[in-house]
Amino acid sequence: MSQFAKPRYRTFLPGLMLGAMLITGAQAASTEKRETFGFGNWSMDRVTLPRSEGPAVRYYLSTPKAKAPLVLFVQGSGCTPPFSGLGTPERSASIFSWVPLAQGGRYAVMAVDKPHQPAQRQGEPGGVTGCGSAFNSHFSYDTWLATLQQALRHALARPEVDATRVLVIGISEGGALAAGLARTMPEVGAVALSGTSGTTQLFDFVARIHQGSGSDAEKQRELASLDATVQDILADPSSGSKFAWDHPYRRWSSFFAQSAGDNLLQSKARVYVVSGMQDASTPILSTEVMVAQLRGRGRDVTVRRVPTANHDLVPANGGPEQVQAEYDAIMRWFERS
Repeated sequence: MSQFAKPRYRTFLPGLMLGAMLITGAQAASTEKRETFGFGNWSMDRVTLPRSEGPAVRYYLSTPKAKAPLVLFVQGSGCTPPFSGLGTPERSASIFSWVPLAQGGRYAVMAVDKPHQPAQRQGEPGGVTGCGSAFNSHFSYDTWLATLQQALRHALARPEVDATRVLVIGISEGGALAAGLARTMPEVGAVALSGTSGTTQLFDFVARIHQGSGSDAEKQRELASLDATVQDILADPSSGSKFAWDHPYRRWSSFFAQSAGDNLLQSKARVYVVSGMQDASTPILSTEVMVAQLRGRGRDVTVRRVPTANHDLVPANGGPEQVQAEYDAIMRWFERS
């Protein structure tokens, strides 16, 4: 079984693509690189930061009309790139609401490539089939968090960014990283989580079994099978070649050790949580545990429970306009700060 739902919508970038590459500093392979892409009335930069060890850090930042708050979207699981085909007619974006928010020009909107991700989507969305051995052997909560930290610190130093107003929107798996960024970077003043585990992803597996319709005996068998798989993972936690539930052991062991609720408790960020009440991937019960934990400690938490909606916030018989309304609500909440 897989814990992750497939993304339902993909945005195609309109307008004529104009590409120009600017090299900052000395003309050497070790220098930072910036490429600018124009889309008619708006543009964005792709910035590549070399590292002495490991893959380069690469992020995208839209150009606001004036100095603006920064909004970082952290995508869900798998190796689907935020943008594909930049500089070609077949360009597209995979993070819902990124493009319309960037087009408005009121915010500097940001996304970050995962280390070793392919240039084009490979395999099924949400999983890592086709991601390649380099991605699978490297990717973990800790390596992804370090990449996001370096990219965010660099973006916050840019003149068009108001570093005093930072929102991180974490989608599904990305919510765990949004909470981690809030804990480790005090500049993150607001966090919005969509379809995110509120405790640990191991708890999500357990909760789904208990919420199932089977008998107690059937649930005991499922829990025993889960326990056996978890023991196998923890016996070889660094493996990037052994898989469970469509992801390597390395990925699972690192995320099992993280709790979004615990990390947010150790931050000062305001929190917005939105979940589909029929989310079959991340049980809303997991989110409710986090909300109760934060509210019990007097934290500022806004909760939106979407009736009949799934993991992608799509309600029954709904479409992208309803999902966009949920992201618009996040931005109204952020602006009230």
